[in-house]
Amino acid sequence: MMQITSKEHYELMANFERSFKSNRLDKEPKDLWSKGVVYQDGHVNELFKAFRQGYTLHKAMANLEAA
Repeated sequence: MMQITSKEHYELMANFERSFKSNRLDKEPKDLWSKGVVYQDGHVNELFKAFRQGYTLHKAMANLEAA
């Protein structure tokens, strides 16, 4: 599982924000991130969670193919 303080997580957030830059991207305090609450706008937060799940699925599938 990706750690929320990792470089990978911050890079994923940067990619998400480039893709969804027309949305409100204000962040919650970092102590809420571990609870799945990263963005203040609930809709944007749900988009990010789906974005992160897609990334994680792709990464897992790529690891299976490499094995």
